[in-house]
Amino acid sequence: MTNLAQKLTDLTEEIISDFPELFLIELLISGTDGNQRVLVLIDSESGLSIESCSMVSRKLSIKIEELELIEGKYNLEVSSPGIDRPLSKLRQYQKNIGRRLQIESLEGKTFDGILKSIVDEKKIVVSLGDTDETMLLEEIKKAKILISFN
Repeated sequence: MTNLAQKLTDLTEEIISDFPELFLIELLISGTDGNQRVLVLIDSESGLSIESCSMVSRKLSIKIEELELIEGKYNLEVSSPGIDRPLSKLRQYQKNIGRRLQIESLEGKTFDGILKSIVDEKKIVVSLGDTDETMLLEEIKKAKILISFN
């Protein structure tokens, strides 16, 4: 992680620490000096509102300006990770208990099942039809929510 990315991550964590339902998923910086894009992906256990994204964006923008962290133009976007983005944090799994997931293991196997529970910070339980499978998070390459339109 670059020095700028670490500073912005720390500032974002500080801003959202006043709102325990919010958590940081990822912070990405792209572009070139003088024309950078900062994408901050946050989520909430109770559903992320536009107001929450706006509030984090305003506060982070003020900090960037006060501390003169980015020279030149930059575009700051604070958003939810979106339904198509893989789960990466334990809190995302917790939020999605009861939902159908597609899980790809590090071994290349793919499973579709219902997320039943979180065992601890390292394991989840997924219902694969007639069996429940305990999976280590470190052995999951990618887990995505499957959308059902019924």
